[in-house]
Amino acid sequence: MQRRTYSITGTVQGVGFRPTLYRLAREANLGGWVQNRSGAAILALEGEAADVGAFMDTLSASIPSNASIAAVDLLEEKAIARVSPFHIKESGFDEQNSVTIPADLAMCPECRAEVLDPADRRYGYPFTTCTNCGPRYTVVHAMPYDRERTTLDSFPLCDACQAEYKDPANRRFHAESTACPDCGPRVWYEETTDLRPQTSDSESATETSGNRLPTPDSSQSTVHSPLAAARKCLANGGILAIRGMGGFHLAVDATNPDAIAKLRERKHRPAKPFAIMARNLDVIRSICSVSDQAAALLQSPEGPIVILGIRPQTTDCRRQTPQQSRPASSDPSDTSCSNSHPPQSTVHGPPCRAVAPRRRTPTSLISPDTHTLGIMLPTTPLHMLLLEGSPDDPTPPFDFLIITSGNQSSEPICIANDEAEERLQGIADAFLFHDREINLRNDDSLVCEQDAGLQLWRRARGYAPNSIVLQKPLSRCVLAMGAELKNAIALGDVNRTVLSPHIGDLSTPEARDAHERVARELPQFLDKQPNVIAVDLHPDMHCTRHGERLAAALNIPVVAVQHHHAHAMSCLAEHGLTRGLALVFDGTGLGTDGNIWGAELLHIEEASFTRLATFAPTHLPGGDMAVAEPTRQLAARWHAAGVVPSPEVLERCGIRDDQYAIWTQQCEQGINAAITHAAGRLFDAFAALLGFSPARTTYEGQAPIRLETAARLSSATNTLPFDIAEHDGIMAIDWSVLFAHLTDRHAKTWRSTDTARQLHICIAEAALAMARHGREKTGETTIALSGGVFMNRLLCELLIPRLAADAFSVLTHSHIPPNDGGIALGQAVIAG
Repeated sequence: MQRRTYSITGTVQGVGFRPTLYRLAREANLGGWVQNRSGAAILALEGEAADVGAFMDTLSASIPSNASIAAVDLLEEKAIARVSPFHIKESGFDEQNSVTIPADLAMCPECRAEVLDPADRRYGYPFTTCTNCGPRYTVVHAMPYDRERTTLDSFPLCDACQAEYKDPANRRFHAESTACPDCGPRVWYEETTDLRPQTSDSESATETSGNRLPTPDSSQSTVHSPLAAARKCLANGGILAIRGMGGFHLAVDATNPDAIAKLRERKHRPAKPFAIMARNLDVIRSICSVSDQAAALLQSPEGPIVILGIRPQTTDCRRQTPQQSRPASSDPSDTSCSNSHPPQSTVHGPPCRAVAPRRRTPTSLISPDTHTLGIMLPTTPLHMLLLEGSPDDPTPPFDFLIITSGNQSSEPICIANDEAEERLQGIADAFLFHDREINLRNDDSLVCEQDAGLQLWRRARGYAPNSIVLQKPLSRCVLAMGAELKNAIALGDVNRTVLSPHIGDLSTPEARDAHERVARELPQFLDKQPNVIAVDLHPDMHCTRHGERLAAALNIPVVAVQHHHAHAMSCLAEHGLTRGLALVFDGTGLGTDGNIWGAELLHIEEASFTRLATFAPTHLPGGDMAVAEPTRQLAARWHAAGVVPSPEVLERCGIRDDQYAIWTQQCEQGINAAITHAAGRLFDAFAALLGFSPARTTYEGQAPIRLETAARLSSATNTLPFDIAEHDGIMAIDWSVLFAHLTDRHAKTWRSTDTARQLHICIAEAALAMARHGREKTGETTIALSGGVFMNRLLCELLIPRLAADAFSVLTHSHIPPNDGGIALGQAVIAG
């Protein structure tokens, strides 16, 4: 008889790992114990040596689906006289282990069934969870992950919940976030002043109780519950702020055009797509094409927003001819249709047909610039109950709700009730609050289905802060500060890096405060002291300056990492590599020469790189204004190509003579006209030239997104001309000949979907030429694709097969975003 003691690391806390080991060991007639430590599960198994060995051989195949094992180390092996009954020990602390914080998980099918079952004691309870679902990261104060170190500590378990918690046969055995209506958190509804009924002075004393509806007990009718009031608000066209698992959402009825317009106006978000939450998979299939892979992802414990293509029969008339959807200078929020029928038919049914009896989802209002929708299923019982309602609720079920982040533009999502009341004032008509405190904010993850596989575009709930295992260990502990846009922070140590959930753009004080808090708390949670701080090469980024201040306070060095080097390494590291070629296409990033890079072929050799190819430079007249107004970039392209556009071309593009003269002069004299190589800016200029860009963009990537949407309507296969030059061993793709070519044929190419597709083919051919040049220079055949431009699915569909056919091994992002959300991983690996 033996006792073997193992240390098991990975995602082994907060995912039902100990209860599963308890059940498996009992079934195998083995003794011993399991215990949570600060960064591991310690497992002691007692029994005959052959039985213990067989148990460990099959362990990885038997653990919960949300758990993962990174390593199993044998700590001790000794002979014993007798076997003790297997049990779960109280959690302990071990300084030597690496801590893993569990990710939040979407509602599981079993909890959903209980919440919808009138005979169940958790019927209608919005905080129902078990070991398979619910909050983890967002409620934890410290590790190991146990209830007393979470925000649930303020809700002592009732006798019934305590019995479940201690019952090895119950799926709530050691479920740290478990609760019920008798002992758990409460939800209540409050209306803003504008929605509250007028009261006399004598009634003012009861106004709060009249507009704050607490969670009803089981004997009360649900008609008067907070959820019923919230659903009535949504049905009446109101904007509801909902405190969810990782922060607040703003919700409206997705079939109500007026409510959508109101939300866009109040959030100052005229065109950026909204995500929607669907009642079930069947209603998603009624408007979108859903592959088996996408269906599995929607129903997974991660439960992300998934980008899906809109089914043709649900496409409104404005989508049939996107090249005629609006002139470049029109209001991007305009939803009118050029055909002769009432405007309401553009939002209630198929093209040019009468209004259907059943309200349809106005997809062109939800996602004006694309033929796709970002959709998720209910992630918590609270969201599910808002969609479903109850049998005695007079408000019928909602098939779809718009669910968007509860924040002002560019701010992080609100997590506290008082914070939401203050920051969402003027946006929300009503609030659905609860008292399960959120310690750490966590937004919804966003996933896109590419030909190469699923790709995370925003890494948050369900995925972060899960560890990324590195094939080559780091030599020191690195805190990487990320980028200015789509920020996330990383902590790398030895053979793993933990990437924080999505923080967002750092353009507001609130976002910078959130960034500083994560930078302070992530090392504390993981019990790691960084030896170096990694920052972006750009000295004026908020994240760079914060990293420098933090390094000075800790008296540790700072390593500045070039932006595109970090992009490339993030993709290579995800695939276990630190060397290879990389095509990095994005919109900006300071190069080592002081100019803006963004169309780079780099040869990566761990902490160093060589620039092998790029796009020829051009100016950005007006600096950041040129990014918001792509016609400025178009003027710079004409100037670089020596093209003098005719008055007709200028008028068609919405450019006045005086504007063109000023922008050209800026380029000639270099006045507030930075030099850029970026591929994202090339797409901007092409979109402006073909008439697919608005006069002023209102969100990042809007012009290229419209260009790709138009290109997808064409089946053109021919390409367009470009030139190749080489200076000092660096290849440069020159687009001057193409801008001259398209300007000469402007009347024919204006809003041409064929030309839009040909441009994508042309850029793919240029990228292939760059890759071939890199192979000739280095002999490398492995090439990574990184940067936000490779979120363009059409470009990937055109480029990846070309590279593969040319004998390249192509690496793309999967679990790490290709945009700046993955930068911190590359920074950590390079600095480490």
